[in-house]
Amino acid sequence: MSVKSLIALIVALLFHVMHMMAGGRIDTVRFVSEKNGEPRYLTVYTPPSYHADSVYPVLYLLHGMHGNQYSWEDEAHIAELADSLIQGRIIEPLVIVMPLCVVNDTMTAYQLPSYFKSMHDFNHHIKKGEFEVLFPEIEAYVKAHYSIGGAKKIAGLSSGARQALNLSKQYHFDVVGLFSPVILQCQIPKKSTGAEYWIRCGSRDLFYARSRRINRRFNRYQIPHDFKKTKGRHNWQSWRVYIGEFLQSYAGR
Repeated sequence: MSVKSLIALIVALLFHVMHMMAGGRIDTVRFVSEKNGEPRYLTVYTPPSYHADSVYPVLYLLHGMHGNQYSWEDEAHIAELADSLIQGRIIEPLVIVMPLCVVNDTMTAYQLPSYFKSMHDFNHHIKKGEFEVLFPEIEAYVKAHYSIGGAKKIAGLSSGARQALNLSKQYHFDVVGLFSPVILQCQIPKKSTGAEYWIRCGSRDLFYARSRRINRRFNRYQIPHDFKKTKGRHNWQSWRVYIGEFLQSYAGR
């Protein structure tokens, strides 16, 4: 092999390694609803070396009451976490979709509202189930613009866990993550939805008693689930741990 050929090979290998080590991508998405002309907002993580000719499992990741579509990236650095797990070959590459879960609220789309406004908006929209009704539209957009297939998961924190649970009763998911769930007893399913539930809540969490009720109900109706009590509170310190464990628990599924 000539010196020039050897140099060219080394350069090609270096570019290949740099490409493989490159991080994933976060897309900021705004599209208009065909149903009512209102805007929808998402952030979408695609893994390193994402290619449209490949097919990736998808995780829909929902924020809580005082949050928006940026929360998982801003507070949990979800792209950096997923990159490290993928590049370490701990989990398979996946697409992560983080929608704005408060319907028709453009202010919340760009900046976090006050806690009072958050309580009003989330309680209003959750009671009406508006996000659940619009979820197929969000899923259709993701399928049209990203190469997804195979396993489909959803997870949410706090009030977002309530939305994740409600969605799992209407649409198929393989796994549902409930992080510090704020769920009413009447919303807990009485029969299997076809999904496996992954539930975590801190013993010092204000809503820990609700998680215990979910666990008891799931045991009673033999709904597949994994429930564990942690030492955390109702905060991002806990949720950062939960999302890392959740991703690793269902690697390749």
